[in-house]
Parts: sequence; C-alpha cells; structure tokens
Amino acid sequence: MEASSERVITTMQRVHLLICWVVCVAIVAWSVLPGFARSGSSTPFVTIAAGTTSRIREPEQLAIRDQNAWQKLWRRHSGSAASPIVNFNTDMVIAMFAGELSEPATLAIMRIARESDRLVVLYRVGPTRPPLDGSGIPPVAPFHIVRVARSALPVTFIRIKVPPVLAPQP
Repeated sequence: MEASSERVITTMQRVHLLICWVVCVAIVAWSVLPGFARSGSSTPFVTIAAGTTSRIREPEQLAIRDQNAWQKLWRRHSGSAASPIVNFNTDMVIAMFAGELSEPATLAIMRIARESDRLVVLYRVGPTRPPLDGSGIPPVAPFHIVRVARSALPVTFIRIKVPPVLAPQP
C-alpha cells in the first residue's frame, strides 16, 4: 500500500509539473507578442498554399490586390500558369516567401490584425528540427499564401520570435 501511495504522489507531482510548464509556455508566448499584436481585431484568413518548395528564392512579403499581379506571382512561385481562383472584388492575397534556406524550416502566418491605420501580419519562421551536421540536405524555400478580406490599408509584416520550448523530462 505504501508503494502505491508513493506512486500517487509522484503522479500528482508530474501533473503539477506539467501544469506549471504549460502556464510558463503560455506566459512566454504572450510576452513575446508585441503589445499591438494583442490588440486590434483579428482578421480571418484562408490558406491558399503553404509549404517548403517555392521557386521564389529570395525573401518577399507581398499584398496582392489584382488578378494580373496574382497570376504573375503564382507563375513565379509555382511555374504553373493556372493560379488558384481569388475574387479580387472582395478579397486580396497576402504572400510570404522565406527565401532559400539550408536547414529544414517552415514559415507560417500566425495572425492578421486589423488596426485603424494598417493590417498587421504576424508570422513565424522556424526550424522543423534541430540543425543537422553535414551536407547533402537539399535547400528549402518555405512559403505561406493566404486569402483575406480586401482592404486598402497598408500591410505591415512582423516576425514573431518564439524561443525554443523544451519539454520536461518524465
């Protein structure tokens, strides 16, 4: 019975440690967001395409508001003439390209906030695993392209720097 009692305490301690860890991660994540990113209204967006293989090899951040510019961008990005359909009367495209990177990585638009004088795109670029030793790893070119409600406001892009999170050992 005594050994069983010790296991319950150990399990409770693990649960307590896990709860503390989750709270700490939430506090750190909240603290790294700029103040304005926590204010303003969130603007919903729909991902058109995202991945690690783009023909655009230099970093770019774009707001596309017309069909002609959209078709040109899509052709540069994919090599295909047929771009996904976007109704530019009601929507616009936000496109981000990280450029060519030597380590596996992703780019993700995390939030789009509408402020009185601008749209703020909060994004993150980060490794998909720890850096690898040696060569032979093909370069990646992460990208994220989204559709959002049309706006005449200027668009500002802000990178969110999130520190690596280490999970507690069991």
